[in-house]
Amino acid sequence: METSDELAPAGKEQTDKDINIEQAPVDKLHKNAFGLPSVFFLCIAAIAPAASMLFNVPVTASQAGAATPLVFLLSAIAILLFGNSITYFAGHLSSAGGFSTWVRHSLGKMMGFHVGWMMLGAYALFETALQATVGGSLDLNLSSFGLHLPGGWLTYALLFTLLIGVLAYFDVKISLWVMAPFAMLEVLGLLILDTAITLKGGTSGHDLLHTLTPAGADLRGIAPGGILGIGIAMAPGILAFIGSETAAVYGEETRHPKRTLPVAIFSLLIALGILYVWTSYAATIGVGWQHAGDILGNVSNAPQQYLLLAEKYVGGWLGVGLLGLVITSNIASAFAMHHAMTRYFYSMGREEILPRLFGKTHPKWHSPHLASTAQSLFTALILCFLGLIIKQDNADGSVRYALGFADGKIWQQASGIVSFQWLANIVTMCIVLVYIVTNIALPFFAHSKKEFNVWRHAVMPGLSTVLLLLPLASFLLPPLPGIGAFFTNLGFAPTPFPLNILPFFVLIWFIIGAAYATYLEHVAPERFDKLGRILRLD
Repeated sequence: METSDELAPAGKEQTDKDINIEQAPVDKLHKNAFGLPSVFFLCIAAIAPAASMLFNVPVTASQAGAATPLVFLLSAIAILLFGNSITYFAGHLSSAGGFSTWVRHSLGKMMGFHVGWMMLGAYALFETALQATVGGSLDLNLSSFGLHLPGGWLTYALLFTLLIGVLAYFDVKISLWVMAPFAMLEVLGLLILDTAITLKGGTSGHDLLHTLTPAGADLRGIAPGGILGIGIAMAPGILAFIGSETAAVYGEETRHPKRTLPVAIFSLLIALGILYVWTSYAATIGVGWQHAGDILGNVSNAPQQYLLLAEKYVGGWLGVGLLGLVITSNIASAFAMHHAMTRYFYSMGREEILPRLFGKTHPKWHSPHLASTAQSLFTALILCFLGLIIKQDNADGSVRYALGFADGKIWQQASGIVSFQWLANIVTMCIVLVYIVTNIALPFFAHSKKEFNVWRHAVMPGLSTVLLLLPLASFLLPPLPGIGAFFTNLGFAPTPFPLNILPFFVLIWFIIGAAYATYLEHVAPERFDKLGRILRLD
């Protein structure tokens, strides 16, 4: 338990203990490497809007029908409420530690550690998940042309892990130059499709009644539909924005971070909100609102819905382009998540929370090269484990899993896309928990700065927390023994094995972190006290 003095660490006593990164005896990142556009594109790459839309819109439509644009509108409002919290923190504290530093200055070092620990694990697994789905997508598509590499999707995933690891070794601006074109292209692809459908009025004209009110949420074939369906569908709606928070880790590498990061984050969330509502609206009228459930909401067919829309309203070339952009979108996202994770790794290394060698930067490129190499090795190891998961499809529709080598007859290699779904669930639970803790931390920090405002620092984070509980509940409630069936009957997605055990991985990771933090606090309290102390103060 933190003492009362530690719960208000943003006051004068705590500020006196902070260290300016310029005077700290640690290796530095590349200062002023980014301006506003650069941070914007780094976050776009992390979010992967093309992949989010082509896969999340069908999931949302399967639950809320033609009211899918309303779901994304409400989700955008929810995430903008959370954006209030991160922009406030970003305007006061700049550090590669991001959320960990913010929470440390609000709720104390133990909570700051837990937040950093959760983000460390989340981003580490997120890169692995994205590499798995890239490998799975490439193997699936190229196999149809007769190209199948030994090892299947795993070989592709390992090759891209190596590529990202090599590029991340150098100056971070090199990675930006690689990611930015793909980020721009995927947004451009969506805008072309949205514009074409909107100008042509879709299948039967524009319809705001069934798309932006609950009137369109009662279609045959969707579940659960209605108001409940809209609420449950907000889970994938909110998840489509995950990645915008990665701006937090670039505080030491951005020009004028206390001004640039809040502007970048908030403008990005507004732009994404508009893009998502428009894209989901265009898709809904594109198939016709009456078919939002049976065509657009056919999750097993995703992303074919968008490829057919592109062919119908623009041309086959855009459909092929969108399919390629989904893959490049995920590659760019893996790139961005790699950088985000290594900055948490670097931050905890230089503060000696983790071994100090991870806090080293390259003498020429100023990249956290050792942390980056460790992340690449971790990704490769987890990918190799996932590549050994084999499955057997049973006659009753169930699936049996085991470890080993697929014989291609009874046992098949589990798809990298399925591995992505497993890991993405774990990642999302970790990140949403961090979002909620950040909202809780905001009023404490604002009060310590003598800037407390009831609306901005209590009501807005409170509303955001309530809405963020929706995606968290969708992961945690259905697997609960005894009462899980009740929530499944309400309309929450069922969680067969191994989905039902995924929350335990989050719990195990938290327990490991808690044990390590307790050990460190008792054995080396002077090291533990360094957490979140190194800041960029200019």
